[in-house]
Amino acid sequence: MKKSAHTETHLRTFVKTITYRMVIIISIFTITYITTGEIADALVITSITAVTGTIIYYIHERVWNNIHWGKITK
Repeated sequence: MKKSAHTETHLRTFVKTITYRMVIIISIFTITYITTGEIADALVITSITAVTGTIIYYIHERVWNNIHWGKITK
């Protein structure tokens, strides 16, 4: 498959996914801990959302990579 100037590699998508998810994971843990006051609850909720959210975000990025709307060709 030929890559266009607008297609990002799977590695780029993966790195973007990981860096974004780190910010979200820290946020979720902090908010959950402040809300519940329980580290165990915060860890469980953060773990579940870390796995599911990472997979969903990666798929979302790959789908949007194939949508040409809003892209400018140089």
